Amino acid sequence: MGAALATPTRLFLEANLGVIDEVLSPLSPTELITFSSIGTCFAITAYNHSRSTLRSVRCGIKWCYKHGIRTSIQYFGIQLAKRLPWTRTKIDEDAKQRTDDMIFQMDTEWSDLLDPSTRLPENRHHCLPANKTSTSELLTLLMKWSKLESSRWNQGQASGAIYHGDSKLLEFLGQVYGLFTVANPLHPDLFPYVRKMEGEIVAMMISLFHGKVKNSQCHDTGGTDEKENVPDSTTPECCGTLTSGGTESILLACKAYRDRAKDLYGITSPEIVAPTTIHAAFEKAAHYFGMKLVHVEIDEKTSVVNVDDVRRAINRNTVLIAGSAPNFPHGIIDPIEQLAKLAYENNIGFHSDCCLGGMILPFVEKLQQLGRLEEDENNPLPLFDFRVKGVTSISADMHKYGYAPKGSSVVMYSSSELRHYQYFVSLDWTGGIYASVSCFIVLAVQLLNVSNIYFLKPTLSGSRPGAISAATWAVMVHLGEQGYMDISEGIIRTARAIKRGIDNNIDGLYVIGNPLSSVVSFRSALPSLNIYSVGQAMTKKGWNLNTLQHPDSIHICCTHLHIGKSDQFLNDLHDAVTEVKSHPDKFDDGSVALYGMAHSISDVTLLEPIALGFVDALFTG
Repeated sequence: MGAALATPTRLFLEANLGVIDEVLSPLSPTELITFSSIGTCFAITAYNHSRSTLRSVRCGIKWCYKHGIRTSIQYFGIQLAKRLPWTRTKIDEDAKQRTDDMIFQMDTEWSDLLDPSTRLPENRHHCLPANKTSTSELLTLLMKWSKLESSRWNQGQASGAIYHGDSKLLEFLGQVYGLFTVANPLHPDLFPYVRKMEGEIVAMMISLFHGKVKNSQCHDTGGTDEKENVPDSTTPECCGTLTSGGTESILLACKAYRDRAKDLYGITSPEIVAPTTIHAAFEKAAHYFGMKLVHVEIDEKTSVVNVDDVRRAINRNTVLIAGSAPNFPHGIIDPIEQLAKLAYENNIGFHSDCCLGGMILPFVEKLQQLGRLEEDENNPLPLFDFRVKGVTSISADMHKYGYAPKGSSVVMYSSSELRHYQYFVSLDWTGGIYASVSCFIVLAVQLLNVSNIYFLKPTLSGSRPGAISAATWAVMVHLGEQGYMDISEGIIRTARAIKRGIDNNIDGLYVIGNPLSSVVSFRSALPSLNIYSVGQAMTKKGWNLNTLQHPDSIHICCTHLHIGKSDQFLNDLHDAVTEVKSHPDKFDDGSVALYGMAHSISDVTLLEPIALGFVDALFTG
């Protein structure tokens, strides 16, 4: 068949080549090369533009199909109106009024949270006091404030936020923190034990995620029996760095993939492909680093992304695919194995975001292997770590289920080559040898007689609090594997009890998907039942839950403080649903009003001034 098709093509070329030669004969070789090059560049540009245009059109059609004709018309009408001077002014005035109203309401609510004495002029500090204040007086005041604040969470009614909360552990961490208050990892020659502890934290986390650690002396931590998923002599040695939190870990990973793609493949318009449930830090990274985040829709009932949709979103500019284990909104673990396989087949990096579940999911697996937790045969715990072929980086927070002080996370890589793209190096800086390069660089400069001086920053921060690193190391060594398993068992049992209770006993609500971790997200099954009103009713009962959107839902992130409180939560939730059904008009302010406004406006960018005003209010004394 190939020969049959080739004959007409050859005849066509033979018949027309003479005409083409005759047309081009007046041109010199230089002109031919020039015009050919210009034509080729134009064709490539047109091809890439057409692909981008078609992709945008396809996304637009999917958006219109999802939101309906009416909402689509409203959206495009608002976009047009925003470009007209008169309507732009009216929109700005309306947005300012909405923002002022919302800020006033928030300021009133925040003021009500404080002790009335703090509003007295003598207790407000907008400039430095003229005279010293005694340490005893300040400690008395701060102890009072701390006690009042702890009363807002120590009853175990806050979703997430405080992941352990035991007074003895907090006292221990405070003691460790005090011992290393002045420590700064920027100066490893002055604080060698902090450097030692940071290196060991990274090694312990890599081991927990089944990566290969250099010179590791770890005991067998379990895992699956699949040999292909176990690190062996051919597996690259993993590495990582400490960061100030999940956001910084994600930012650094995205920077590494961007810089690597530009260096090796010349990609200047890098793209990230991820489900819509991926953490907003990826959007922040895209904004900071000139990348494009391509969101792939999830199934609203299961919260699972379709791998084929991810495959269709990949193009020549894709440098990273990302997934969550679990995602923050609904506690669902993305299909990490399938997504990583897709990334591997396309020579793309894959990041497993375990910031939320990184210090609990590994212990859930161990508990199931030991028979202490039942495994759902229809929904087994999937792999999400370095055992998965194609996973090239992982982020995990120790300040959540690792129970370390806030400001402790780690980003891990499958190779040091990838980690090097995370770093920032400045040559010929006039400030001399910066302390972050440590005494080892000083020694290298002296031994090698290097004239250039280096400024090296492994993370976004320069100076960092060594006390946080010391406290993180201390809590990990103190609890050990057994301690983490004991706490994780109680948390997972609590989350499972809440899930069963909502599905079986509360009419009008259902759990989104099949969460395997500590987060349980639920939404309304009845059009007449406003889930945000249910959330407000729960707030009045002392609960502090997380409000979500797309779809409208609420979640509770179970922690150590929730162990033994599943019945109380379910009883309060049942009563809250009954109250909202009986008196829906009683719940129409606060988050109900804000999210109701978001759904009544087709262009949510109109709410941006309110979001900016909220952040402004956080830093107003």
